[in-house]
Amino acid sequence: MIQNTDNKPLSELFSADNKVSYHIPKYQREYVWSKWDWEALFDDIEESGGGHFLGSIICINTEKDSHKPADLELVDGQQRMTTISLFYLAIYQFLTENIPEDSDLKHQLKLLNLRNRITLENLKMPRLSPSLSNHNYDDYLWIFSELVDEVKNSGRRPKNFGNRRISKAFYYFYDRLYWIGEDKKAIYNYDSVLLLLDKLNSATLVKIDVATHADAFTLFETLNNRGVPLSAIDLIKNKLLGHLEKVDKTTDLDANFERWNAIITNLSDEYKVQERFLRQFYNAFKNEKEIVVEKQPKALRSNLIWIYEELIERNVHSFFDRLEEASIIYSKHIQYETEENSNELIKALRGLENVTAADAYMLLLFIVKKFDITESEKIKLVNLLCNYAIRRNVTDTPPTRDLTNHFMDIIVEANKMDNYSYDELRSIILDKGKPASDELFEEKLYGNLYEENVGATRYILSSIELANTETREIYKNFYAREKRKFVWTIEHIFPQGDKIPDHWVEMVAGGNKEKAKKIKEKYVHKLGNLTLTGYNSQLSNMSLDRKQNRKSKDGKYIGFKNGLYLNEDLKYIPTWGKSEMENRTSLLVAKAMGIFEL
Repeated sequence: MIQNTDNKPLSELFSADNKVSYHIPKYQREYVWSKWDWEALFDDIEESGGGHFLGSIICINTEKDSHKPADLELVDGQQRMTTISLFYLAIYQFLTENIPEDSDLKHQLKLLNLRNRITLENLKMPRLSPSLSNHNYDDYLWIFSELVDEVKNSGRRPKNFGNRRISKAFYYFYDRLYWIGEDKKAIYNYDSVLLLLDKLNSATLVKIDVATHADAFTLFETLNNRGVPLSAIDLIKNKLLGHLEKVDKTTDLDANFERWNAIITNLSDEYKVQERFLRQFYNAFKNEKEIVVEKQPKALRSNLIWIYEELIERNVHSFFDRLEEASIIYSKHIQYETEENSNELIKALRGLENVTAADAYMLLLFIVKKFDITESEKIKLVNLLCNYAIRRNVTDTPPTRDLTNHFMDIIVEANKMDNYSYDELRSIILDKGKPASDELFEEKLYGNLYEENVGATRYILSSIELANTETREIYKNFYAREKRKFVWTIEHIFPQGDKIPDHWVEMVAGGNKEKAKKIKEKYVHKLGNLTLTGYNSQLSNMSLDRKQNRKSKDGKYIGFKNGLYLNEDLKYIPTWGKSEMENRTSLLVAKAMGIFEL
């Protein structure tokens, strides 16, 4: 994995005697270091006695010809190395402007040596190449071409150059070298800046060489105290765009980058969804010879980069097309609130999202890619997957660790179908998916559901409500949030707090506190003692009649008279005790068993 590890001085990493170059992947994150970082680096170098440790960098040598100078891809350490090179450039400019009039050849050689540390004379380019993001490359090349005659001029000053970080970083170091002290005299002169240069040259970085992007990612996982390492998505993107540029000289890098961004946009802004898609793409289609990677039966977080490096190397254009097509399909299932989807399909897909059935998206991706299915067929399948998922969530059957394998088995069997058949696919899901039995599901529904699984409880209550109000014009989203909190909350009719209010002790146990406590322990988290309301914190420990008649400031009912089907049997009930909780639990369990039938 690690080819080489050395603690090297900057004088060696930026050696005037070699032609080693460093490049940051063209569409890597932009340069983001700020004044605080620049100031800390300058102070650390200035205050050191030499040999200051600056951290580490991770490199991949992308030059395969051993007879040519190394071209190192900086997969970690981009911010640090960019800043160091700008620090060098500021020192070079200061020394150029302040070289003694009677300077001899020795001074000229010092300047030449410094220039050759930060540029490659044979290429007339800086030794380091930043990413293209936010004009980093243009800004960097411009400032070098303005100050170093040997660097090719980039043409014209980039628009808004002075407002971006590359410019600000250089001018921080340059301006600081011209600082005036309290005595109104310059803090630095030619000789003191030469001393500062010696300290910078002697500062060290641990340079870690790895062979592949997969090795780099594994190293990130090991060195978990690093700043913000590149993600698997970053590394796969770099590999893909770099390989496209390498194998196809006619390729338009900007167009490929836009295609990649479109894929990511299809997958939402959430990194976990993007990474999940890459795993599920492989797991869904690995039965195809164009996709399967030897000795990689399943895509995991640990082997994801390894798999994708192989797919990119194998046939990058075909792979890119397949990935793009799959992302469009995937997008329609996770970003579903579009005009092309009917309300019924939106409702079904929202249910799939709310029940957190991640592996179901892998099956949907496969089915929609392989078969031409109608919207009504898709709705029927999504609803089946929702039912499968809620039963699994309540019973933990099958266990989470086995879910992906089961869905991959379902895909293997579904791949044998000549044409799409819901009934045949349902049979495969019931066989290979190993769902919980009706008996186990019912047993768990009768248990302390809220205590065991709050998320499943919300899904069940909201599903019962929607199943009995779907003909109404007004649709309520029971997963809506305001300020990151649910608008609709799960309300315990008999309060769940440790201290039972006296009026509730009287109602459920005739004033007997011990009896009330035992009833609470047995029944408070059962389905029959739960409902949905808004403004849960306002109801809390209120008496039954106050919970029934509670109104908001504008006169609207917010208690059990809020109009929900779930509260129809609660809004006028005169008392609430053990028998009422048992009866309502039986009623809601029966409804849930009917709704979530497989």
